[in-house]
Amino acid sequence: MGQNKQGWSADELPSQPSWRLVFEEKFEASYQVDHCQRAVAAFRHSSFFIFMIYVMLSSGIYIFIPADDVSRWFALYGWVGLIIFGAGLLSHIHRLDSKFSLYAGLGSCAAVALSVAVTGVVVDSAAGQLTQVAIIYAIVIIYTVVGLTFFQATAAGWIGGALGLVLVWSLNGTVNWDLLHRTYTGGSLLGMFIAYFAERRDRELFIQKALLHDARSRAETYANKVDLLSRQDALTELANRRHFDDAMSQEWRRAARSGQSMAVLMMDVDHFKHYNDTLGHVQGDGCLRAIADIIGKQARRPGDLAVRYGGEEFLLLFPATDREMACRHAEKLIQAIRHAEIPQAPGLAREHVSISIGVAVTIPGIGMVNSEELVCAADDALYEAKNAGRDGWRFAAGIDPASSHHDAIPNQKGTV
Repeated sequence: MGQNKQGWSADELPSQPSWRLVFEEKFEASYQVDHCQRAVAAFRHSSFFIFMIYVMLSSGIYIFIPADDVSRWFALYGWVGLIIFGAGLLSHIHRLDSKFSLYAGLGSCAAVALSVAVTGVVVDSAAGQLTQVAIIYAIVIIYTVVGLTFFQATAAGWIGGALGLVLVWSLNGTVNWDLLHRTYTGGSLLGMFIAYFAERRDRELFIQKALLHDARSRAETYANKVDLLSRQDALTELANRRHFDDAMSQEWRRAARSGQSMAVLMMDVDHFKHYNDTLGHVQGDGCLRAIADIIGKQARRPGDLAVRYGGEEFLLLFPATDREMACRHAEKLIQAIRHAEIPQAPGLAREHVSISIGVAVTIPGIGMVNSEELVCAADDALYEAKNAGRDGWRFAAGIDPASSHHDAIPNQKGTV
């Protein structure tokens, strides 16, 4: 498997998360980012319901609480509502998403502290029971709803409880330890149990998701490679015949709509059979690769296509190209091959490898009926260039709708 954008491979992932709820450092960082993104997205919706439950619970306490305790109760528990509301607002500020664990953790810690502190200032039995319910509410929310990790929720819950006791004593309140153990301590232990196994399951899903994503990426990569290989010549890495047929069909239709001319240059390596027979196929392949590299550099614009048409035959497709531009391309190619000075096989008059080129230009639907005619015209011009002595190019006869000239244009030694 290849590496993903985080720099690790899914092959390195463990099959199961550790009982300590931590991956290796590079995996842990990715998990924390992924978990934070999912948690803040969920909290944007759940914060409304958390706040509504808080309002209903506060209304119940307010009904039963003695008038003497209302101000002190509201001075403490009113902050819990502000914390919930504020955290909900912050969750909608997307640039703060990476800080979700920080503000949600601190808010949860403060909410638990205030909920515990309220039990020390409300002594009425009916209202006191509801304040104990408020503790359970806070514990359940931070361990199961907010979206904190196990360790974050545990820290917020127990530190918040300790701070709540400090608040009770600072306000000269009383602590009902028996009731507090039943609600706060029992609720915290149960919440920790639920949060632990929930995160363990979440980490298992993270592993499965990473493996699935990696498998899909590999499948897409292999599919792209197969598609590329099916459209690319293995020896020269130019486009193959299949790729050319698809591109030609597309460019033909585009040129027919726009009324623009298009050009095809058909090329053949001169005396290549003699080269192969004399020097061998390995040398022959090297020669073809060198020539293909030169030809490929001519396809510079979007839509231009360099093709190995078959054997020692090559082709260049130039959309939006008129006769003058096409002839200029042919001349440049002849000169480029000459300057490359690829040694020719012994037994011929020429010391270096040369090519012959046939050039054809048309406006689809005006000069020709279909693309096959354009390729055939370029091939005929190539045949004429061969008969004229090779190492040159010829323009196809009678196919340029923009010109009244219908004869093959000769080329001597690469000059128009």
